[in-house]
Amino acid sequence: MVLDGNQVVASEDFEYVLQGDSVTVSSTMKRKARNADGTMVDLTKRMALVVDANDFGLRSYVSNLDFDGHTQVRGIIPGDTAMTIYDETDGGGGADRVIQPPGRLFMMDPGLFALFDVVCKNLKGKPLTTKRPIQLLAMSQTVDAVEATVVAAGVDTVLWGGKRTPLRKLQLSDPSGDFVAWVNASGQMLRLEHPASGLVVMRQEPAVPKKPRAATAKKPAAKKPAGGATR
Repeated sequence: MVLDGNQVVASEDFEYVLQGDSVTVSSTMKRKARNADGTMVDLTKRMALVVDANDFGLRSYVSNLDFDGHTQVRGIIPGDTAMTIYDETDGGGGADRVIQPPGRLFMMDPGLFALFDVVCKNLKGKPLTTKRPIQLLAMSQTVDAVEATVVAAGVDTVLWGGKRTPLRKLQLSDPSGDFVAWVNASGQMLRLEHPASGLVVMRQEPAVPKKPRAATAKKPAAKKPAGGATR
């Protein structure tokens, strides 16, 4: 869930699916937003990210935004030295072929926090004792290549699923500000904070298994006196 201060403002469900030599990451984010008339209406955003199963290299990305009766579809198809960026609203739009930034590319798209989880998984096992540069493709009004840095910021031990779990703390910085992520040993992001705005993203905690009740021994029934009643 996504919180602004103490108020839940959105939810996002996502999954990873291994398909041969690629991994598809898909998610759906739902929230309420004001339209042009100031009315609060449903906003739904979906994405599908396809990456290489070995190194998480970007293969394709598409997101669909449904809001106030309109649908916007945006996507990126990378190549060797150039990539195609397309943008359509209600079936009309266009595409551009632009120079592709060098190196491994990670997607960032407003409101889709599963994309941070993808970055965290890719950094699993890496020491990060110094700031590590990563290349982002940030989708806002335009698609911009942005260089960010990630550095390890210590370890916190928290109660997660009823167990005390050490979490690696990562600080991700880009021109928009600093984010702090808490990541478990599997590379899963369990919490994300943007301190400047008070935004907090929390992964749903697994249910704590109930402890079985201890069996209680039954008391033996009292024996009746032999021979029946006597005067």
